[in-house]
Amino acid sequence: MENALSKISHVIKYWWVGVLLGVLFLLLGIWVLQSPIESFVTFAIYFAITYIISGIGAIAFSVSNREALDGWGWQLAGGILELVMGIALLANPGVSMIVLAFFVGFWLLFRGFATISIAVELKKDGGKNWGWTLFSGILTMILAFMVLLNPLYAVSTLSIFIGLSLIMAGVAQIMIGFQVRKVSKKAKEVL
Repeated sequence: MENALSKISHVIKYWWVGVLLGVLFLLLGIWVLQSPIESFVTFAIYFAITYIISGIGAIAFSVSNREALDGWGWQLAGGILELVMGIALLANPGVSMIVLAFFVGFWLLFRGFATISIAVELKKDGGKNWGWTLFSGILTMILAFMVLLNPLYAVSTLSIFIGLSLIMAGVAQIMIGFQVRKVSKKAKEVL
């Protein structure tokens, strides 16, 4: 037991890193809310890089699991689509700012469909909580249609949603960091 506690206190002695990340998320969220145009340009580049990384990951996942998944082709197609979209966005940042809402809408639509497909696979395989996965896929598709039907609204609110999300993530990360600190202190007291 003492060995396990010493490992815990050793692993979590850098609790302050989580708090520091939380503060950075908070500051970034505030910047996004105060600088929506600059942050929108940054979003265009960020989304391009995210699409590229996500596409490569989805392609690798689908190919490596093609024998285990019935619907692996959908994952592969989604990965290829994300990779191509990411390259197109990164190559043309000016154009990508104009059509970012459409890209995001179609990407969300495809990811929602893929998530629903995964939920069906989970149900077939007897997986638990497949209903939450299905719900998540349906909700993603609904949000995708909202973005596609009113892209100007989506563009104007994208900075607000991301800024608020970053602030919430920052607060959560700070809270987690301090909780980890408490656990670390308790482990040291026991030792």
